[in-house]
Parts: sequence; C-alpha cells; structure tokens
Amino acid sequence: MPIYIRVIAVLGILCLYFHTAHLNNLNCHIIEIFLDAESFQLCGNNDNIKIQEKKTSNENITYILYDVNPVEGFNLRRDCFIRLAVFVKKLKNEPGYENTKLVLPPFSDLYHWRSRHLDQSHIFWNTFFNLESMKRYTDVLDMWEFFNEIQSIHRGLKNLNSITIDEVYKLKHFQEMFKNGVFEDKFEKTRCGMAEGGAQDGFFHYRNITSKRFTCVNFQGSANLLKDLLEKFKPKNTGNPRIILFLNAEVVLHDFWGNDEFWRARRSMRFNDNLVEKANEFRIENFNSTDVLDAVQRPHRWEDEREYRNAIGGDYLCAHLRRADFLYGRERTTPTLRSASIQIKRITKMLGIDQVFLSSDCSRSELMDLLSFMKRLRVYKYLPPTTGDGSNALKDGEIAIIDQIICSNARYFIGTYESTFTYRIYEEREILGFHPRTTFNTFCKNDDLTECEKNSQWPIVY
Repeated sequence: MPIYIRVIAVLGILCLYFHTAHLNNLNCHIIEIFLDAESFQLCGNNDNIKIQEKKTSNENITYILYDVNPVEGFNLRRDCFIRLAVFVKKLKNEPGYENTKLVLPPFSDLYHWRSRHLDQSHIFWNTFFNLESMKRYTDVLDMWEFFNEIQSIHRGLKNLNSITIDEVYKLKHFQEMFKNGVFEDKFEKTRCGMAEGGAQDGFFHYRNITSKRFTCVNFQGSANLLKDLLEKFKPKNTGNPRIILFLNAEVVLHDFWGNDEFWRARRSMRFNDNLVEKANEFRIENFNSTDVLDAVQRPHRWEDEREYRNAIGGDYLCAHLRRADFLYGRERTTPTLRSASIQIKRITKMLGIDQVFLSSDCSRSELMDLLSFMKRLRVYKYLPPTTGDGSNALKDGEIAIIDQIICSNARYFIGTYESTFTYRIYEEREILGFHPRTTFNTFCKNDDLTECEKNSQWPIVY
C-alpha cells in the first residue's frame, strides 16, 4: 500500500477534501421591545421550530432564567441545562409552579470561540439544538420565544421597551464547603460585593433587561434545593408572570447524576437538523459512513430509544486532542503531539484501519507537526464552507457540534482527560449504542501508557 497522507485542513500545501455545504437558512423574528424600543430582528437557525400564533396563558406563569460564569465553555453550559431542566420538570408538579417554563440563555462570544471576525453574540439555542426535541422533555423557551411571550402578555402596553426581572439570585460557593468533613445541602443570604451589587441590569448583554431585586446567596447543594430558596426569599407580592433569574448556575449540582432522569434530559438534546445533515454529508463522502451502515441507534424521536449495544461505527478512528489552554492548565496530563500520534497509530493498527478523524483546537503549526508523525495514516479534519468574502459560513459552536457528531459515529473514540468536549462525545456514543470499550478512552500523558489518568465512565440508563 502506498504511503501517503490525505488531509483535510486549512493549509494550502495540503490537499483539501471537503464538501461545500449549503448555508443555513435564517429565520428572523421581529422584536420591538429592546434597544430603546427600536424595531430590530433577532435571527437564528430556526428550522426546528414551527412558529405558531397562539394565546399565552397568563395564569400563574413562572419563568426561570439562568446564566453561568462568562468564562465557562459551551459544553459545560450544556451540562447546566440538564441540571435546570430536571429541576423545572420536577418543580412543575408543585402547587403554584404548574405553569413554569425554563428560558435558555443565549450564547455570546465564548472564551473558546476564537473567530473574532464573526458576530458570535446572542446566538440562540436553536442554532445548535433541535428545540422541538428538547420541549418534549419539559417546557423550555429559547430567549426569542420568551421575548415574544412577554410581548404577548403585555400586548395592551404601547410603550413596552424593557423587561424587568422580579428576582435575581447570584449563586456563590460557601467559603467552607465541608464543615466538620461533611458536605451539607444549604443556602444563606450573603452580602454582595461592590461589583456584584451594581450588576442589576444589562443581563445577557441586553441593555433593557433590568431587575427589581438582586440577592447574593451562598449555595451548596443540588438543583432541588432551589425550590426551597424560591419559597424562602419569595416576595410578598409576586408579579404575574413571575420572572426569576439564577446567575452562576454552574454552582448548582445535579439532582440525579447519571440516572434515567438525567439521561432523558440528555437524550432530548438532539442537534440542529442542518448541522446533522452537514456532518452526515462529511461522513458518507469521506468514510462511506451512514447510520444504517454503522448500525447506530437513531430513531426519529429520542423517546423511542432503547437499551442497545450493537453499534459498529464508521471505518475510522476519532481522536479529540485538546491543546490551547490545556497545555499550561493541565500540562501534567496532556500528551505531547508525538505521544498522541504514537497512541493513535497503536490503536489504528489494533483495529486494522488507517483512517483518522481529528478534532482539535491545535494551531496550524501543531497540526503540521502532528501530521508528520502519522504519515502512514489518512487524516481528516472538518473544514467549514466559506462565504463570498472568504470567512467561515459556520460559527465556531456549529463547527464544534459537527466535529462531535462525526466523532460520535466513529468505530473507536479516544479523548482528552477532563475535557467537557470529550465527555459530551462519550454521552452521545452511549446513546447511539456503542460498546464502552470503544468509547471511554483517554489519551495518556506518555506514549508508553505511563502517567495515564482516565476519565470517569457512566453507562447510559433507561
């Protein structure tokens, strides 16, 4: 067999093999209550949402909004959704909270999104996920849907140009989390710092979202404890609707980590259909990989998924190799490029395959070095289509999801220690029905497999 490299990368000296996928259609929603009452359009990929004119029930509505620390990444935010979605689903069974809805925070210029030439502010969840699927788990609203509902509720007000949040709770860790060596669920009101106390407007980077009451709370426990917090600090006269915002929601722990309820919420988070289509085009064109040929479980509805362990996957290995901040933040466990390449070559030889899909935030020079170590392998990397001016047609988060879909369908997957990106691929492969030994794999620091920290494993539960 001839020795060659077939690489899909952003390098002129390498051969490019990619399909220029069609651009996403944009659906725009007219909102007239923000930016000093100027009319403007909120646009997002909205192929999964059928917009219907319907009257909003005004009886005892509670909107739960949340946000996380701005430095947190995209995949941690996905995990926070599960914590809050499980909480809201359970809360809706409580008297007075039957009409509770979870409002999803838009994504804005996340730390790991490095394409500064793109406008990556106020990106709604339906850009990345299938909201119809998520709504079948519990009542969730994208932010633009929340805006529309508030506008509908206050239809009689001609000069509605802002939204006021009734209660904002900024969650903070207790300074001493283990008292007498015991972790207890608890919360208490605490003083806000000077910067925190002044942060009572401009939420989600919208100028005209303000608050009536801003409270800092030391919080320690699972999402279920939030109900007690809402009751203890509940105002004597709540508005209708009652609008509540939890800041730093990553402080809240899972109610049911890894059980069937956790997995129901996780399974509902199916990806945007356009992104799935682009990933599937790449799979079939480069690996002759389809759901049918790969024997993966993917019924039309997530509710129809069952216990399954017969997925085979496409004829390729996927390697998720974190670089960037991991090189100095997790130097002790992050392999060198040479070490990673040796481990990849060892696995492909064991599997009898010579195709590798690489998902990595490595620099161009690092990519060149890595390819030079794997000359006997055919290495692929997803390259997004470009617009007329040469810029990417897809946003960084969309490209990341396409990478995850491709990795989730590989014959074998190996990821990076403590990477949330890797964890989300683990979960997706569990849903698709792969055997754990082809999924829960982690790069070792050294190619001789010493200093080898392994990520945790949690099998899917139905």
